[in-house]
Amino acid sequence: MKKLFIASAALTLIFGCGKKFETTENGVKYKIISHEEGTRSVTKGDLVLVNLLITTAGDSVILETFKQNSPRYIPSDEPVLHDVFMMLAKGDSAEVFVNADTLFTKSFGMPKPANIKDGEEVHFAIKVVDVLNQQEIQKKGEDQKHEMQMKDSISLIGFLNTLKDVKQTPSGMRYVIEKTTNGKQAKKGDKVTVKYRGMLLNGEVFDETKEGAEPFSFTIGLGQVIPGWDEGLALMKEGEKCKFIIPQNLAYGERGSGPIPPLATLIFDVELVKINVGEAAKVPAKGIE
Repeated sequence: MKKLFIASAALTLIFGCGKKFETTENGVKYKIISHEEGTRSVTKGDLVLVNLLITTAGDSVILETFKQNSPRYIPSDEPVLHDVFMMLAKGDSAEVFVNADTLFTKSFGMPKPANIKDGEEVHFAIKVVDVLNQQEIQKKGEDQKHEMQMKDSISLIGFLNTLKDVKQTPSGMRYVIEKTTNGKQAKKGDKVTVKYRGMLLNGEVFDETKEGAEPFSFTIGLGQVIPGWDEGLALMKEGEKCKFIIPQNLAYGERGSGPIPPLATLIFDVELVKINVGEAAKVPAKGIE
């Protein structure tokens, strides 16, 4: 009952009623609720950014993006909705009914769920937020990438200004030796045991060796950890403590990982507890691989 009320109220609020449905050549029922004059129309090959409310005949919500304003990109040549999309422009809204079997088979690439009856229709409430072609999508991604890089660079400058005796390797990795020893020098092929804390430039901790937990072990140079770790540990001696400032290209790059955003410089406080010369570790690093 609650889902029914939410779906019905949202549809009434966003779209209202009063217009008659029409049917496309491939059997999709639709009605254009509102049309914005002078805005960009959808054309073949575009990506359509839309807010959606998708419900079953029983008003179970399949997808809802209006509440959080989290619109989705859908290709204009989407196999079921393409005829409707080609009638829309930026700012338009529409309602659509699609046969559930057709929708799940052609659009979702999967069988219709058992809880949806044969012949049942799925209801779409659609609001077009934007219309972009492939080149514009690419440029938008590049602009966002540039913005993230600029913010990271500014934060990095501020962070480096708080440190002393920062050294830099040819790869661009920076490090500060915070405790020196006369212990064995680590090198490629050694199994090392470490304690660590990983942070973003804003100080947020995303991973660390928990109090009372076993230190972490890995083998230097086997790709079990991010490149910055392989490089950084090979600079240390047994018993030393070091701060690594690892650029994104030696960390998680453009993809990020979990709480680590794309293109992020990472800070690690690392203590090299032990070196087992020539003994390979079999388990990759958790959280830093």
